[in-house]
Amino acid sequence: MKLVDKTIVIAAPPGDVYALLTDAELLVEWMAPIARIDARPGGEVAWTHHNGDTVQGEFIELVPDRRVVFTYGWDRADVGVPPGSTVVEITLKPVVAGTELRLVHRGLEGPMADAHAGGWANYLARLTARAEGRDPGIDPLAGERVPTRRQLGLT
Repeated sequence: MKLVDKTIVIAAPPGDVYALLTDAELLVEWMAPIARIDARPGGEVAWTHHNGDTVQGEFIELVPDRRVVFTYGWDRADVGVPPGSTVVEITLKPVVAGTELRLVHRGLEGPMADAHAGGWANYLARLTARAEGRDPGIDPLAGERVPTRRQLGLT
């Protein structure tokens, strides 16, 4: 197994970034056009991208303005990352420039981790734009499907 580990700095306070991660009405502004969020431990976290692919999971830990941890997986069986099978940990730390965000996604096989690293890079850039008051624009991955295990040579 391999993990995705990304750290960025966002010129916005941790509370603003936390809200963008835990409020469905805000998540749709940078991640996906459809989102369902029940921001409590055991509550649902799900979003559906423009292409129809849906992430499903549940919150494990929520510490306002500091930490968001949730299970993660795709509703498409051919992707091979079932709902709830991996874990995403997001830590927010106040810094002079705003917020340091560290995202760690655990439980993905090598090529699948690499594919998700590219997706997370895209969506963290979109989160940053929105948090900093800029329009994230058209999602460059809107027409892309999540790669399957077969496409990544994992079957």
